[in-house]
Amino acid sequence: MKQVKLLLLITLLPLLASSQQKWGGGIFLGMSNYWGDLVEKDRPVFENASPAFGIMVKNQATPNFGIRGSLNYGKLEANDKDNPGNENRGASFSKSLIELAVIGEYDFLGKRRYDGTTFKKTFSPYLLGGIGVNIGDPKTKNGDTDISNTHFSLPIGLGLRYDISSKLYLGLEYATRLTFSDQIDGVGEQTGNPDIKDVYNFGGLIIGFTFGDKDSDDDGVADEEDACPTIAGPVELGGCPDTDGDGIADREDACPNDAGEQRMNGCPDRDGDGVADNADDCPDDAGLRRFSGCPDTDGDNIIDKEDNCPTVAGIPAMNGCPDSDRDGITDAEDACPNEPGTAEFTGCPDTDNDGIADNEDACPNDPGIKRFNGCADTDNDGIEDPKDKCPTLPGLASNQGCPEIKAEDKAVLDLAMRNVQFETNSDKLLPSSVKVLEQIAEILSRYPGFKLSIDGYTDDRGNDFANQQLSENRARTCYNFLADRGVEKAILSFKGHGESNPIGDNSTNTGRQRNRRVVFTLSPN
Repeated sequence: MKQVKLLLLITLLPLLASSQQKWGGGIFLGMSNYWGDLVEKDRPVFENASPAFGIMVKNQATPNFGIRGSLNYGKLEANDKDNPGNENRGASFSKSLIELAVIGEYDFLGKRRYDGTTFKKTFSPYLLGGIGVNIGDPKTKNGDTDISNTHFSLPIGLGLRYDISSKLYLGLEYATRLTFSDQIDGVGEQTGNPDIKDVYNFGGLIIGFTFGDKDSDDDGVADEEDACPTIAGPVELGGCPDTDGDGIADREDACPNDAGEQRMNGCPDRDGDGVADNADDCPDDAGLRRFSGCPDTDGDNIIDKEDNCPTVAGIPAMNGCPDSDRDGITDAEDACPNEPGTAEFTGCPDTDNDGIADNEDACPNDPGIKRFNGCADTDNDGIEDPKDKCPTLPGLASNQGCPEIKAEDKAVLDLAMRNVQFETNSDKLLPSSVKVLEQIAEILSRYPGFKLSIDGYTDDRGNDFANQQLSENRARTCYNFLADRGVEKAILSFKGHGESNPIGDNSTNTGRQRNRRVVFTLSPN
């Protein structure tokens, strides 16, 4: 029994030591009854109930939570004759029970009692739960003889409290005690059902009261613990008032009438920039301490309210606006913000000095004329150089600015397709082909803006791969001949096509002869 009392004391003391609220006490007047294997499962809550009473000591640790030590007395009894399933056993018991318990209460509306100024009567529900020990020797008929008279219990329940005044309150509560034992009734493993654990209940009226030191301002904090004993204040602030309700007592609040933050000594900081509103030149815009709380969004060391371009980093000379190319024209007004220019061309340069700004000049590095968007027409043929395949030779728009090939020169090229011939199955030119190729070289000298494509073909006799190689080698031979005669390789190209694209019937000698050809195509470069 001493061990049980010591356990309850150890459980209670740490909680009471942390208390910051009032001590109190009370009495319990109500009923007690028993549930177990001597009664029906569906038995009404307080059937066969007996009067019960008790006393308690309570400490209100917080406005919502209190802990109490209670000593209750009640009587439990039951008889098998009242249980239709157990009449034949004929067991019964009667027991006077003393319970010592530590119980915690959670008061849902406890904070309403003290609003920071004075006490207010409150009607509030609460939950309770704890640990206890009960002692009692059951007087049993047809029960067990070897049983324990001491048992642990877990009280759980609910209640309803009403404050009559700051010193007195009434409560109605009901709590079940879970015992985890089948021996409360003396009918245990020998004669009872060990699977049905005994339970007992207390329910009734609580008359509670508080006591302690004087509380002059009636704020729930005793004068000797009240830092402001004559002015009502909340418990959590030691009884001192907090006019603006910011959790900082007025006496420590640099702005007692304006809700603020602890880090700001009680002053507000609406924009959250670490500068209290009373020292912030821009209280609604988060800023920097070095700028008295004003922002510098673009980080150019010019505060936004003095910055003509607050979201883009700039320079003082431009009132905070950027001038990336340092030409004295702000980027917002500069058509070419990354290239130094002149006001005449809205900040753009004119590299070729043709009177046309680079951003509107299709040829910014070469002087030109406005008609061609700043491009030149070197050969004065009405076609600007970038679109002129022959920019130094007057030509026709239909021929991409190049002069038209003369009919007699076209005839030579057409004739070359039939007259440039090779030894059989070889890429070696026949002597008769030399004169034709020399004529082609001479034609090219008169068309400096043109290029010449050389395409070789064969008939379909023989191996496809061999024909492809032969056509390519013959085209290369013509290419090399012309290059050797001084024609620039840059304007020459060659390709072999094998037996593809025939222009004659490969089933006849005449057709095959036509298919064995080299085609020369002169076109603007």
